[in-house]
Amino acid sequence: MDTPWSDAANSGPQPLSTSVPDPVHPDSPVAFLIVKSMLLTGFDAPREQVLYLDRPIRDAELLQAVARVNRTSPGKEVGYVVDYYGVFEHLSSALAGYRNADVTDTMRELSHEVGRLGPAAQKVRDFLGRNGIDDAQLDQLAKLGPAARALEPEDLRFDFDEVLHAFLATLERVLPHEDALDYVADARRWSLLQKRVRRLYRDAEGGTFTLRRYGRKVRAMIADHLEGPEIDQVIPPVSLTALTFDDAVRRLPPQEAAAEMGHALRFHLEERTKREDPAKYERLSKRLEEILRTMPGRFEEQIEEFGPLIEEARQEQEESPELAGLTPLEQRAYRLVEQILEDTPGISLADGGDIRRLTGKVCDMATRTMARASYQGQHQDLSALAGDLQDVLLSGHVRPVKGDWASLENAAERLASFAQDNLRQFRNRARGE
Repeated sequence: MDTPWSDAANSGPQPLSTSVPDPVHPDSPVAFLIVKSMLLTGFDAPREQVLYLDRPIRDAELLQAVARVNRTSPGKEVGYVVDYYGVFEHLSSALAGYRNADVTDTMRELSHEVGRLGPAAQKVRDFLGRNGIDDAQLDQLAKLGPAARALEPEDLRFDFDEVLHAFLATLERVLPHEDALDYVADARRWSLLQKRVRRLYRDAEGGTFTLRRYGRKVRAMIADHLEGPEIDQVIPPVSLTALTFDDAVRRLPPQEAAAEMGHALRFHLEERTKREDPAKYERLSKRLEEILRTMPGRFEEQIEEFGPLIEEARQEQEESPELAGLTPLEQRAYRLVEQILEDTPGISLADGGDIRRLTGKVCDMATRTMARASYQGQHQDLSALAGDLQDVLLSGHVRPVKGDWASLENAAERLASFAQDNLRQFRNRARGE
């Protein structure tokens, strides 16, 4: 007779599982910790952001409970306490033993933060209005360019960042309260303007725009609005070497295109050319400033002049008989030596001197010095390298004019600085790469 219900009784005890299931998905940013007691000394979790209270606590334990969400942690802007029991009626007595200065603003009702949203948003609108920007038109992508140009003075861009950050920080604290949803459209519109401003003037590190300064909840609300093909149509890439840069600029009106090309060129020269090729940087920078100075308001002419300048900036190597056979690093060193001799009246290249041969000796000295394990790029290392390069200049027939040894020392220091800025390339040269 089949009696399956008796099988378990005869099979003996089942082994207990030794694995403890992870209650939180490994990719989830959310975790719950249930604490029955011991709030005073029981656990250490700086990341805790929300505390839910459902039992009576008071005095020191109440203060410690509040302190759990008041601790700082990366990415944590504010802590929340959700009081299901009415515990906060005892907060005043718990704080009675503290000075007023310590107690002030210890806790804020969420309703107070909700009330701050409107004034914070109005400050942004007032700022835009004072600077000739029609907030109602910012929903039109074509209006972002003129609005960004209105914020060209650096102090205005700083002030815009400040008022917008104050508004977004308040919005972050209030979300996901339903009253905050009325301001999400404002946050998206103004953040898109900030992206256009940052990308045009290339103020931030890397010249780009990032959402890192925004809170997590605000980022979730606006991130998708700041990306997409239609956004790329009106906001060109940061780098003028990007494949889509030229096409993006061609779609812009002349005034915007000229501004974009000018700022992109200046950023490229400052970020790359100045370090890698000082002579080329100085030559192109002077030409850029000359165009801006002599052609104010003539945007189509500026565009015509910027074009060849941008192409030259993009070229890592230049075709010139004097540079034939030199590596890109040696070409940059050649141009720097040539520039130093031209713009330093206190030194001159005597008979028998040759810039190409001198450049080779400069590069060889920098390569030998920087290949040593003891070279760390510290002040004393650079001073020693500059001293060696001064000897190289003298052996290459560079002479101080009328005993102007200070100019010769300065020339050697410029070459040492160039070598340090190109440390990786010189070490690659030492390895034959």
